[in-house]
Amino acid sequence: MNVKNKYGYKVCYREIGKHKLKIHLICNSYDLAIWEIQYYETNPQHDRKTNQLIKSPKWYVIPIKTFLEYKWLWRDCPF
Repeated sequence: MNVKNKYGYKVCYREIGKHKLKIHLICNSYDLAIWEIQYYETNPQHDRKTNQLIKSPKWYVIPIKTFLEYKWLWRDCPF
């Protein structure tokens, strides 16, 4: 699927029984986000803040819609 978005995509997850989506990763392309989700579905992931194993996550790809959201999400980028 060839989807264009100039700001990028958020890879989010929701644990079973929870209502809040948590951002796990920010990607520049849709294909990379889908590739990451396929990897996460076969390999258990840990929460980035608490380092606890994520139990039964459901993964989502959500587009970044505005420039302000884009700037806010990339503010802690290490490179």
